[in-house]
Amino acid sequence: MRKLTTKLAAVLLAGASPLAISTIAHAQDSEVEELIVTGIRASQMKSVDVKRTETALVDAISSEDIGKLPDVTIADALQRVSGIQIQRNAGEGATVNIRGLRQVITLLNGEQYLSAGNMGEAQPNLMDVPAQLMNQVLVYKTTDPTNALSGISGTIDLRTRRPFQMPSGLQLSGGAEYQRGDDTKKDDWLVNALASWRNDRVGALVGVAASNANLGNNYSGTVALSGNNDWGGTAPNNFISPHGFESFARTVERERLAVNGAFEFDLGEGFTLVAEGFYAKLDEYDRKVGLNISNRWSGDAFGVWSRPTVSQNTGSTTNGRPWLAVDEYDIDAWWVNSFSVNRVTKSETKNFNVELNYDNDGPFTAEVRAIYADGDRLSMNGQAQGDLSNWRYAPGRFTLFRDATDRTRGTFYPAAIASKFPTRYTNGIVGSAGGRFVDPNPLGYGENPQLHYNISGDKAVWSGFDRPISGGLGAGKTLKDYMANKDSYAIGAFSSEGNNEIQSEMSVFRADGHYKFQDEPFLGFITNIDVGARISDRSVEAEQFHLFSGFYGGVPGAVQANGSPVPAGGCEAQWKAIDVVMDQSQCQAGEFIIDPLTGVRKFQPYTVNAPTRLDTYNNVIWVDDYGGVTAGLPGVWAVDPRDFDNPAEFHKKVFGGAIRVTVPGESYDVDLREQSAYAATNFAIGRLSGDMGLKMIRTELLVRQNITGETRNYGDTNADAGDTVTRRKYTDLLPSINAQYAVTDALKARFSYSKTMQPLDLLNYGGALKINTADDPGLGIRIVTSAEAKGNPNLDPWRSDNFDAALEYYVGQASMFSISAFLLKIDSFVTNGTTTGSFPDQDGVIRRPVNVTLPIQGDGGEVKGLEVGAKVAMSDFISSPILENFGFDTNYTYSPSEESRLGVDGEKLPFAQNSKNQFNLIGWYQDDKLQVRVAYNFRSARLQEVMSNNIPIYQDSTQYVDVNVSYAVRDNVTVYLNGSNVTGEIENYYARFAKGQTQYVWQNEFEPRYTLGVRARW
Repeated sequence: MRKLTTKLAAVLLAGASPLAISTIAHAQDSEVEELIVTGIRASQMKSVDVKRTETALVDAISSEDIGKLPDVTIADALQRVSGIQIQRNAGEGATVNIRGLRQVITLLNGEQYLSAGNMGEAQPNLMDVPAQLMNQVLVYKTTDPTNALSGISGTIDLRTRRPFQMPSGLQLSGGAEYQRGDDTKKDDWLVNALASWRNDRVGALVGVAASNANLGNNYSGTVALSGNNDWGGTAPNNFISPHGFESFARTVERERLAVNGAFEFDLGEGFTLVAEGFYAKLDEYDRKVGLNISNRWSGDAFGVWSRPTVSQNTGSTTNGRPWLAVDEYDIDAWWVNSFSVNRVTKSETKNFNVELNYDNDGPFTAEVRAIYADGDRLSMNGQAQGDLSNWRYAPGRFTLFRDATDRTRGTFYPAAIASKFPTRYTNGIVGSAGGRFVDPNPLGYGENPQLHYNISGDKAVWSGFDRPISGGLGAGKTLKDYMANKDSYAIGAFSSEGNNEIQSEMSVFRADGHYKFQDEPFLGFITNIDVGARISDRSVEAEQFHLFSGFYGGVPGAVQANGSPVPAGGCEAQWKAIDVVMDQSQCQAGEFIIDPLTGVRKFQPYTVNAPTRLDTYNNVIWVDDYGGVTAGLPGVWAVDPRDFDNPAEFHKKVFGGAIRVTVPGESYDVDLREQSAYAATNFAIGRLSGDMGLKMIRTELLVRQNITGETRNYGDTNADAGDTVTRRKYTDLLPSINAQYAVTDALKARFSYSKTMQPLDLLNYGGALKINTADDPGLGIRIVTSAEAKGNPNLDPWRSDNFDAALEYYVGQASMFSISAFLLKIDSFVTNGTTTGSFPDQDGVIRRPVNVTLPIQGDGGEVKGLEVGAKVAMSDFISSPILENFGFDTNYTYSPSEESRLGVDGEKLPFAQNSKNQFNLIGWYQDDKLQVRVAYNFRSARLQEVMSNNIPIYQDSTQYVDVNVSYAVRDNVTVYLNGSNVTGEIENYYARFAKGQTQYVWQNEFEPRYTLGVRARW
């Protein structure tokens, strides 16, 4: 092994556990020069040190070098820790569960962290946090009474570097990466740099990381699997009959920038001032393009447009009707279109910390901290549908030619628009202001395509695209021919929906004091006492909105149904669609015509969207690669989703305006104030030691919710009918104890108990009622199909009693074996429930009760299990020129869970996102210059969500493999190659009706990604 000087050892172990730092000091005093502290082995040593020295049950991920955590992202690195499970977004690790639950607190350097991904949520979302700026990540699985906050199942503390952890003088380090994905084939990059300077009194540090990545994945499966569509209409059996099916290629472009700065000043007399800031910016473009086959979101198509041809009885029933698990469907495709969607999310967060620390080498030490953070996240959606239908009338067809007495009367436009299509008039009728009926898409297909959908194998297989079909291309042409002909497409709709903006602020003030009994323990066993108080205020303002635009304002001769002028701004529409006509109750736009059959003068409304070629306002691309998750689909022409990189500007350019209309049910303000105090003590009685504490938290909650009014015309947005305000207060007393018994110097037994409380996601407090609608061709109006309430301010927070017991055996510097058992008795939590409600349809008539999903109070939940782990560096066991360079890190977690909800089969469901089994195996090799690391992660099936009718959707088991190889070309320069998801994992999702009775619903395929990089330090 290479011998390093003590100074270099200090550099590489900077920011490690107190034991590691004290080891450096001892090495300096003794002038010991041989320390193995580089790379993977150093990272494992630091992680073992943290676990050994912390009183609470803690796991750690430590940097292998400045700018190098063991994995590409923080979440990817965390999945290697026993008991931690992650969810991926576009293939990157994003959100984190501990022991099956998402109720996890995220800290930054020991205090609450405000990130763009969890401004109002509990679950850590770490997509905007570059791993290169982290020195260490600590995972607390039991309560440390001195921590600012503790999650129900655990706490994650992100640790950046500080100047006084670095060696004296100027230190520089940096790195650059070239990245490429198997599917996207883009030239992606990442750069990071860190500069630190310090002397004995003053230190300053700044770290920067910036990157651009294009992440590819493919999707195939159902669309909008919710509401009454699960019932199968009037069929004798229940079966899943979704609104539609989609297959698309997805590229997520992420531009990240993060800056971390820290300043430390030794004021003398034991006082040290620390000031630091952490800035993170993430711009994300989530671009999807592909094929959609649906029932046009119609309210009367449930179980009619898709008919099971191969299925089996599942043994589960609802309302006396058996559920079928379907393997194959015949599809009477009411609508086939290409689609393009781009969700653009831009976020910024700033976290500032100022603290004054006192430590004069006496028994008393103290810290005072002030935290301020703010964040803003704006997420906007732009989309277009490339419609292949000619909209002509045929029996059983969704059509725009709705007048049963005259099928020539379809889409109607004012003279200025109609005059652009003189060869496409469908009749001789002329409106009072010159308006005409225009054929919307003469070269589109003219009957519902008859397709077949087979999901019995390992992917969805389509057929039927080669059958001849009637339409504007003439006899003998197939749906595949229409899809290949760019002139057979017209824009079915433009829209910008589900947009949201969240603004959050957080302020914290805390003071902590510690007294250590230096001469002898107080009462013979109390070694120190810790006390502290904390005040925090966290507020979130969330607005969900759609973009509306005004139509036909100022059109000469345009009138409303009563003959009055159209408002100057026009009638506002959410859906800029070819099947929306301006005849609804709140605002109309059109002309009067003379009915040729009756001679009666009547109002004829305009169609919202003019006949628009696919390339009128947009760039057009050919899409024929859907990856390995579907087969049998021909290519399609589609709008380039990059055209919606700025959705608001696109709508202003095309429609003259983009009016932001609030969705009241998903817009809210929440202010959460906490006042807390704690007292804790450490104790030691022979080989028994530990800590115990009591924390009091008083919570004040202020919630403003919107009241949902009637549905606005030409969309599904409810009016804001006012506000309702709720104020609540509650107090929690939270005891905790962590005890460890040194059976031998190497063997430790641990026991922990704590009572924990964590506030809900703020949406669970603030969200109000949202009403969902769909077209009903029979009635010719939008009808209510379901409703959902996202919040309830009277819900209790999560509360739990947690028990842990563990055995840990330490061998050498970098090896250990552990086994632990845990039990989380969850007294209160929030889950989803279903009730019924009655709401008026678009014409004001209440016709039927519909399902209403809402958060409800759960109780009596439980998560329990075992964790078994081993970290082994072979150099701790043998002395061999080759074998001592190997090592491994492996763990297995068994964590069954259950909560109060029942599945369709009457069995209790597990907590969402929790896998019963998880296994990690990381093998590594390290010599003087070469490092190789191969990491394997397995997760068993986990509950994803629950549909109406209590049908659970599960994600099937997954297996991910990552590889890293690095080579030190010089003492201060390393080149490396990473392979992420090298096996190209496909995530499978299925509906479960009963044990062994499942049905495919969708798949995600993530691309393998490769990185070539270099790191250097001076």
